[in-house]
Amino acid sequence: MLNIYFKKRILSICSSGEIPAIADEKFLLRPGADYDLSRIPFMMEDDLSFQHLVVEIPEGMSLDEFMDKMLSGVKRINAGGGLVADKDGNWLMIYRNGTWDLPKGMQEDGEDIAVTAVREVAEESGVEATVEDLLKVTRHAYRMYGSLNVKTIWWYRMRAKENAVICPQTEEGIEKCEWVTPEDLDYRLANTYPSIQDVFEAALKK
Repeated sequence: MLNIYFKKRILSICSSGEIPAIADEKFLLRPGADYDLSRIPFMMEDDLSFQHLVVEIPEGMSLDEFMDKMLSGVKRINAGGGLVADKDGNWLMIYRNGTWDLPKGMQEDGEDIAVTAVREVAEESGVEATVEDLLKVTRHAYRMYGSLNVKTIWWYRMRAKENAVICPQTEEGIEKCEWVTPEDLDYRLANTYPSIQDVFEAALKK
């Protein structure tokens, strides 16, 4: 199942075998062959009654084909980011716009997405790190300059290099960077984005 977050609301794309139990706050859409799939992101954006909209991929259509059709009317953005740990097992988090987050940024033309993640971690936090593995891919939608955007972020588990020095990128609105201990993590996760919660959930499972 693939999720796209519209702030705290969720658009889930799944096959027939992945459909979750439908509770009162969820809606299930089974589009037919003639359905205009490009309507779905705008419908999700406009109708706030959809707290969790579940869309079943039509039979005979691949996930990639479905996503291309559904996102044909929005701007698609790729980004890379990192969940960076130090030698003591603390995690690097940044604080921006009143919310705890992880360092990330947009992919440049021709750039490998893992290189994007390492570069953006260094730019936003000052911390140089090495990639260990791909941890999670998240997606969220937002509107900017009149355009509806869907950003896909490849999150990598990373290890900070020795003697890494924190230096928040204040020109990008980052107020501070901190190494967060496991004991202090819940406080930060209570004030972060659902997609960041998903990243930590994936990390804690492995």
